[in-house]
Amino acid sequence: MTGDWTSKVVEFCETFNIPLEFLADTLNEPKVIPMIRGKAFEFSVIIGLKEVLPDSIWEVDHPTINAQSGLHDVDVSVVHRASGKKIRLECKLAKKGSFKTLENGQSEIRVKCMRSRTLGEEMVKSLAPKWGVPRNVLKTHNDQYLPSNFDVVITSIGNSFYETNSAGIFVWQPTSAGKEFLNRLGGTKNGSLKDFAFQQMYLVRSSDIAIGLYTGIKCTRRSCRNKNRCGFIPNYPIIKFSSSSPNPLNGWTPIAEASNFFQKLI
Repeated sequence: MTGDWTSKVVEFCETFNIPLEFLADTLNEPKVIPMIRGKAFEFSVIIGLKEVLPDSIWEVDHPTINAQSGLHDVDVSVVHRASGKKIRLECKLAKKGSFKTLENGQSEIRVKCMRSRTLGEEMVKSLAPKWGVPRNVLKTHNDQYLPSNFDVVITSIGNSFYETNSAGIFVWQPTSAGKEFLNRLGGTKNGSLKDFAFQQMYLVRSSDIAIGLYTGIKCTRRSCRNKNRCGFIPNYPIIKFSSSSPNPLNGWTPIAEASNFFQKLI
């Protein structure tokens, strides 16, 4: 295994003229790290899903075909072998430093769920009729997703315990309340709390976090004319936890329960 990935790294550097001895320095740039971590999370999702989904029932895949115009790229797909039903997953990390303990004892974590590139005028003009959305509405929400873009969002809460230091580098820095929260979820002081945090992945149907009936939240876009039910997914959907239960309160499902979660979607 070691020789396999090391040879791939060497080949990669040779292909793109990257000095191998400076690869780590290249990757450790503040502007590069978020992109790498976001992409790497897709493979963490695949590993995590394969550990909990029976291979005889579910196929977990990482599509490599680029999205066509008007179609959203699929990060990870889960296919029900018997029916052929394909479930599209969008992989999104929690927002950096977003863990918060509320006055009522509950905790919340925000998930960064927005487009990496906003839709320009030409894309808005092209996609609006395909998606059945008025052009001016899509322009207002040009960095937001629609529930139809994918079926499920999956996240890891680990990133919510990171902060940025004075050099602009991400550092693992949970507060005492954050450590207490992770231990309540099942973490242990004797193990790596950081590894545990990243292993805590949660899934939710895209329709269940769209602004409308299910979320009970309002759109924050100034020019949105339907703030209670515009139907777009907010940039930062929230996962809420009580002070007594390890499971979220508002529809997010732990990855350990992925099999039952996906079964309900076919």
